[in-house]
Amino acid sequence: MEKNSSYKKEVQFISNVEIHPECVEVRTFCTITIFFQLKTAIPQSSTLIFRFRGGRNNKNDWYYLQANDPHFNGYAKLKFLENRAIKTIPLVITGKELSIHYFVAEKEGIPKDMWVEFSIHNTLAQSFIEQNKKIEILLGNLFKYPYLLKELPKFTVISSHYTHLNLICPSIVFKEEKFTLLIRCEDKYHNLVDHTFSRLRLYRKKLENKQKTLMRELENIHIKEGILFINHLQLQDEGIYCLELEYNSEVFESNIITCKSQKNQLSRLFWGFIHGHTNKSDGINRPENYFENLIKSGLDFGTSTEHDHTWETSDEDLIQIKELVKAYNAKDNFVSFFGYEYGTWYSGYGDICIYHKNDNIPILRSGINKYNSTPKLIKNLLSYKGQVLMIAHHTALRPGYRNWDYFDPSLEKLVEIYSTWGNQEYPFSEGNPIPPRYKFFGYGKYARKRGAILGREGSYVKDALQRGYKLGFIAGGDDHVGEFPSGPIDLDNGIYPSGIMAVWSNAQKLNKEDLWNSMVNRKCYGTTGVRAIIQFWLDSFFMGDIIDLLAKENTKLLSTRVLKIKIYSNIQTKKLQLIRNNIIYAEKNINSKIINLQFIDNDPFNTISLETRKPLEKELFCYYYPRIFLEQDHMAWASPIWLIRKEKNKKN
Repeated sequence: MEKNSSYKKEVQFISNVEIHPECVEVRTFCTITIFFQLKTAIPQSSTLIFRFRGGRNNKNDWYYLQANDPHFNGYAKLKFLENRAIKTIPLVITGKELSIHYFVAEKEGIPKDMWVEFSIHNTLAQSFIEQNKKIEILLGNLFKYPYLLKELPKFTVISSHYTHLNLICPSIVFKEEKFTLLIRCEDKYHNLVDHTFSRLRLYRKKLENKQKTLMRELENIHIKEGILFINHLQLQDEGIYCLELEYNSEVFESNIITCKSQKNQLSRLFWGFIHGHTNKSDGINRPENYFENLIKSGLDFGTSTEHDHTWETSDEDLIQIKELVKAYNAKDNFVSFFGYEYGTWYSGYGDICIYHKNDNIPILRSGINKYNSTPKLIKNLLSYKGQVLMIAHHTALRPGYRNWDYFDPSLEKLVEIYSTWGNQEYPFSEGNPIPPRYKFFGYGKYARKRGAILGREGSYVKDALQRGYKLGFIAGGDDHVGEFPSGPIDLDNGIYPSGIMAVWSNAQKLNKEDLWNSMVNRKCYGTTGVRAIIQFWLDSFFMGDIIDLLAKENTKLLSTRVLKIKIYSNIQTKKLQLIRNNIIYAEKNINSKIINLQFIDNDPFNTISLETRKPLEKELFCYYYPRIFLEQDHMAWASPIWLIRKEKNKKN
């Protein structure tokens, strides 16, 4: 792995840099030529490197680079002008990195002021748009890490081919309440594109009776930069709806909307994305663009989580992120809070995102001895209990697994059950269809789409629950692109599409305080990207609740428990599994978009309960949650509900 100096310590060796063409279309074959002049001689045994993918901030799914056959895709050629014959030996690197290294074999090296031409023919452009897409030029030798040269050639990756409309609206509205519809005009890769529509018809469709009613008719609509907001929409009657937009013979559906007549407890549902990276760590997008794209993705809340390493993210970088969080909190109908990723990689302490409710909490960097393990981290965060949240991710992924021996229930209320690294709930051997995987790069029908399965026994979410840890579920990204947080992007880079989290709230209007409290109380769930409305009860208790069986009013639950699940989705739910203590208690094949199920468990608590393990206080417990399988390989999980009975103190 190259040290950070490869990226921060840029050296100016070249000048008069040109690149042709100045822009290319996503996922098209193109020929790119770079010209530049050397300002310094390059000695023998040096390496001149052209990198399309790799390094901390150059991530993509660009393909085809080779130096052997001019008749095959991706043929690269290095040429020295003035007809100089300078001997170089090419070496192509593919996979996580896509680059070509030219070893300078010429005894005199490459002289100063030499004009250089590098070209690559019929290479396949990446699938997402990017301004200032760079082809990195590095210079190395046998004994030093390569330097990233200054004046890098940059061009733009664009998209201009509209294929569909993506409609996003609130999941919960009230009768005659005004709400806004977001329309995303997208290409087949879900990039935002400009397009003009001669006529659009907007309908509301009531799912109970399939009745459609025209709401708006729009003519000669130009959707600039791929985004259109339609305001002041209303629903007049209770029910389950979706919105439909007709264009010519095409019909596009929104996510499901539930219209209610009255506001009651947990009557709002907010969607968010709180785990992603910008170019302040190892993402590719500027923080300003990242946060703006959260709103363009129709999210109610979100933040970035830069790595805590000083060689990646400086104190000044984190101050800038905090200022952005403050600015976006000031916006109407959006909430943000500061977070960062604590990363003691490959150590067993896990990758943990730490979120701050307020601005006066210090950042505990994993590179500092005082904080460089999970036990030390917990010790130093305890004084901020209630003001911080620790949320572990890819807990069972072998390269960054979580050792569940180190845990504190006052700090850790949630776990990221799904991200681009897969479903961390349970192993592939037990039927997990989207198990933890590492990256694998490849393109075409013969390439493996996903990387190797790398789950670690004992580090799954099920293992934490088995210990008695009270962890609610969210889903997210660990996104490094920043164009589609919570969107359906699926790069050819061996990892899964990003997930999304939902939070139930009793606030009449979105606000930071209530959102934070709902997360602390586990009133949330996660999906692999679909905006399904999910409700889960045990008797009158809701997802995330902990039920004390010593309370007189709850003693009936020792013998009988009624569990109810509602799911409203714009794609079909295929199957539901009700999990009790990590075992499938009930399973039902469904194939429907509207689900309303009830299960009764008559097994006595004493016969099914488990006992907590250290570091928790001793108690008996039992828990339930739904594991949901939807169309198109989607999944969803509601936070568990726990029943507990603490051990009574024994007299001496």
